[in-house]
Amino acid sequence: MCDINVYLMKSDREELVLENVDQVTTEGKAIRLLNIFGEERTFSGKMIYYNNSEKKMIFEAA
Repeated sequence: MCDINVYLMKSDREELVLENVDQVTTEGKAIRLLNIFGEERTFSGKMIYYNNSEKKMIFEAA
């Protein structure tokens, strides 16, 4: 599987937003995450890091 864990940077700390993310889409200024279990999270931010081998994506809050 190629699912990843998504984090949001808050006060120089990585805060887990959602695990096992399979789909990342943008809707205007919002980022929408959907994982393999159908859980969904939406937030404002911009991507600052992605590493497939680490299965990790980090966003900065907007």
